[in-house]
Amino acid sequence: MKFRSIKPHQFIGLVIITSMLLTANTGKAQEDAGTATESGNRAKPAEQIPGNFIRFHMWDGSIVAGQVTIDVVSIKTEFGVLEVPVARIKKLFPGLNSFPELDKKIKDLITQLSDKDFAMRETAQRELTNMGLQIREQLAEVSSDGGAEQKKRLAEIRQAIEEEFEDAEENGESSERALIRGDSIDTPEFNIVGKILQETFTVNSKFGQLTVELSDVKMADRPVLEKKSATKKNVKIESDAFFQRTPANTRIRVTKGDKISIKADGVVQWTNWSTSSTPEGLTNQGQFQGIQSGTLCARIGSSGKIFKIGKAYTGVAKQSGTLYLGIAIQDSYVQQNYRWTGNYNAKIRITPPEAE
Repeated sequence: MKFRSIKPHQFIGLVIITSMLLTANTGKAQEDAGTATESGNRAKPAEQIPGNFIRFHMWDGSIVAGQVTIDVVSIKTEFGVLEVPVARIKKLFPGLNSFPELDKKIKDLITQLSDKDFAMRETAQRELTNMGLQIREQLAEVSSDGGAEQKKRLAEIRQAIEEEFEDAEENGESSERALIRGDSIDTPEFNIVGKILQETFTVNSKFGQLTVELSDVKMADRPVLEKKSATKKNVKIESDAFFQRTPANTRIRVTKGDKISIKADGVVQWTNWSTSSTPEGLTNQGQFQGIQSGTLCARIGSSGKIFKIGKAYTGVAKQSGTLYLGIAIQDSYVQQNYRWTGNYNAKIRITPPEAE
């Protein structure tokens, strides 16, 4: 994709522009947010971001950041033209209709999956796979009419993209937005889909005025500092949710430094031993990594250290990642034809340092 309004030399320092502008604004916001009034209320962080400040994320990976010279973005919808105040925009995504060259490229690559030339098929599959989550919607709409070869390759591409999506969710990362036909604007209240009428944006940066074309923008957003709140969730842990098998994925993303509080109850029946255990575990059925079998435990991330939860736990996350809960059990029991029933129940509260 060619950049027409932004020359190559103008991109030098654009990331620096973003960093300097955000540092200045963020520092000011944090300073003000840290000063409480007599009533205990804090200044709203979002007010520290200039109303017309936008970050444009370009297709080549560069970022253009600064204050745009317009107060509203016009988007034509089936209900008429809406004027969206820049200050109310959270994110902006040009759709495929704004990228005719990319749209044609995707269609051509899909056709090439059934090409007679093996190298052509391989190249097409590799390029489509590398496009990743952004073409998830387009691939879902494709019905293979190129024979078994195209059908097979489409299935492999879809699987690779779904695994990418699941990995992003697993790691608590924000997955890339899939492209749709229309342009879209996200606001705090609702999302709007249509056709953005501004073809260019003039951005006043610390290093001068730059012109950005909509067709060169992958997405745009407005950085807003938000005070994080505690996350609460109840999770059921099945009797065979062993770490050697499949522990329970809480779907909670923990950040290093967060306070973790968990209270658990429930009973697991050890049928083959005619006994049962609570989240505190058993004293006579072996151990797993130094923890008594039957004990409710936790792990952060896919390779974090397993630690005891029991009936109650309070601690600070030593790393970032998804929180898993599982039951400790001696390795030799896992592969045997033993039977467990029942479950534990965990009440989880994750509190960021700034929310306390």
